[in-house]
Amino acid sequence: MIITGLLAVNPYTLFFSTLVMSEIPFMACSLAILYVVALRPDHPGRGQLIIFTILIIFLPFLRTIGILMILSAGIWAVFRKARWPWLIGVSGSILTSGLWMVRNASIGKSGYTSIALGELQSQGIAGTLIRMIQRITSHYDHLSQQLLPNMPESQPRYSALILDNISYLPGPGRLYLFLAAMLILISIYGMLNCRRQGGMIALGYLVLSLAALSLWPWMQPRFTFPLIPIILAYLPAGYIAFANHFQFSRPLLRMALVGACSVIVLYFVSIQIKTDYQLIHANLKMLSDPRHFYSHQMPGSSFSHWTAAGQWINQNSEAHSRIIARQSATATTAQRYQKLAFFDVISAEKLHQIIQQFHANYLVTLNKNHGLIFSWYLLDEDLVYHLNPVYDEQGVMVIKIEPNRSGTIREKYYSADESLILARNAYEKFPHRSYLQSGLAGELFNSGHYEEEIEFIRKLQQNNIRDVNLSFLLGWSYIKTKQYEKAIHEFEVALSTPGQKLIRANLLQGIHIAQQALADKYNTDPNQSDSTNQSEEKKLKSATQYWNNCQINKLERYLIKSLEAGELQPEFHATLCTLLAKVHLVKNNKSAAVEQLNLAVTSGGSEASEILKMLEREERVEILFKNIQTNHEVKSEHNSADTLQDVLTLAEWYQEFGVPGKALDLLEQANTLIPNQPELLKLLLQQQLFYSLVTEADATLKQLNKLIPEDSQLKEAAREVEELQQLPRF
Repeated sequence: MIITGLLAVNPYTLFFSTLVMSEIPFMACSLAILYVVALRPDHPGRGQLIIFTILIIFLPFLRTIGILMILSAGIWAVFRKARWPWLIGVSGSILTSGLWMVRNASIGKSGYTSIALGELQSQGIAGTLIRMIQRITSHYDHLSQQLLPNMPESQPRYSALILDNISYLPGPGRLYLFLAAMLILISIYGMLNCRRQGGMIALGYLVLSLAALSLWPWMQPRFTFPLIPIILAYLPAGYIAFANHFQFSRPLLRMALVGACSVIVLYFVSIQIKTDYQLIHANLKMLSDPRHFYSHQMPGSSFSHWTAAGQWINQNSEAHSRIIARQSATATTAQRYQKLAFFDVISAEKLHQIIQQFHANYLVTLNKNHGLIFSWYLLDEDLVYHLNPVYDEQGVMVIKIEPNRSGTIREKYYSADESLILARNAYEKFPHRSYLQSGLAGELFNSGHYEEEIEFIRKLQQNNIRDVNLSFLLGWSYIKTKQYEKAIHEFEVALSTPGQKLIRANLLQGIHIAQQALADKYNTDPNQSDSTNQSEEKKLKSATQYWNNCQINKLERYLIKSLEAGELQPEFHATLCTLLAKVHLVKNNKSAAVEQLNLAVTSGGSEASEILKMLEREERVEILFKNIQTNHEVKSEHNSADTLQDVLTLAEWYQEFGVPGKALDLLEQANTLIPNQPELLKLLLQQQLFYSLVTEADATLKQLNKLIPEDSQLKEAAREVEELQQLPRF
């Protein structure tokens, strides 16, 4: 009963039982198998065998790792003739699981064995062994945290579903790692003492599970959680067997020891019950009054209601729409094709590629209250798409992807300091919440407030608030302010902080960059000319990166600063002036753009001359369109041919410039004014497919089939339209 109670109040039990996962049923099935075996291990009855067979066949379908329980039971049964009847259930389970694995292989699903062999081939024996040791260490950390919840120097998974900070157990984390090891050893001792009652099955399953997890690339706490009830089940037997070796001659000493242990257990249980209450209280608040909860409680990202966003998409979008989201639950309620993406680690250039490859129509992400989880400037500065927020509720934002037909930026949805203001307000309201502390620190760094960032994190550290992410941001803030020695020290401190494994590579990179900067600081370059060329190349690379990622306002400030810096090489000056002209064009400031282009031409810029020619062509096409619309220009075949050629040339240039939406808009206008032109329609169809305008592309395709039915390219376009019209099956 005590063990059952400990498992019941464990916050991980509450956490996993409320998710759509198989951990809790799998744990119950595993314990039931061990219980059935323990009733009568030798010469089992018919009823026992039937129940055992049903349970052990069902177990691997809950979780594949259940196969290891089958193997352990088979090994245990085969060495004693009185246990051979158990092999009936084991054989049936192996046969069923084998057929299921064959079925998965036939449809191309990757299995555990293929993944393990693939890693062995790619890493080699030595590399695989090193990674196995690293994984075992991580899984032991997870197992320790699940045996002793709220362990200090840890960040439990369930802490993200609590509004305020959790109460940690007192003392250093290493003490609890040692206690967890002692509990596991006592449990193993209990298994050995109960080896005739299924203890050897449990021990074999424990060893095989850890061995298998050491080869599995993914490391999640839920993988080790089903081992907890197995360990707890044999803990009393191990304790009794271990206690029998010690005899206390004085009853008073024995009573004192029992009393001390009881107080420790009660304190431990009270901490867990408090955490359970926090979990339940926060979730009840969210369910009872969601509007007030999201607007006033400033919950973390784990409270975001992804399924509600999916329901909105289901009701407000076309059935063939496709979505890119950072949470798979959205697709279930949206009933749409979905691709998973984490927008906080994807550049604008990469995001464009993903959208184009998947033909997405919507992005689903956490909203602005969660800070740096999306490149919010793209809402206004994206040159390829207009990313329009159409849903913003319960922590989730749905963004509709539409063509940027003007090819310019806007000032509508994004403010440079908006995320920082939200983070400040949230932190001032709940300064004790760790996720809001990290959120404000991240926003300060992203906004370039490095001095304030340093002061803020140092203040937190003085209050004994230490976190690896805060140390990481502090180290980079020192690098930005050229305090390289302090940066190295902070990164080294972070390497010894709990949770550093996930960002260890980034911490080592920070140390390397700081050390390199220190070396460059004390070394002078004798060849000043080479140094200048390298500096210009670096500036040009940065400017090009800003342009590719649509950071238009940041690029403008960078270019103006670079041009005002002093003497520049003519070629480099022309390139910067041309880039600044492009910035003025996408900001709809044509006169300033022409001025910069003329400066670039003076410095010998060939690209600037080409842009000036295209601007003249653009003006000519605009005049022709106006004349056609007002019937001042006769719609002769000759005039139409000249206009068509100008339109096609201009549309292709828009695409090369990086504003394909403007090409789409031009082609749509031209198709209205100069209809039934196959060459124009083919280019229009290409742009419509680029933007996943399925209905419009289908109409254009039908028009082309009437004009040029023999064109072979239309079959490929028809196939693509048909693919985009396909609906997912749920």
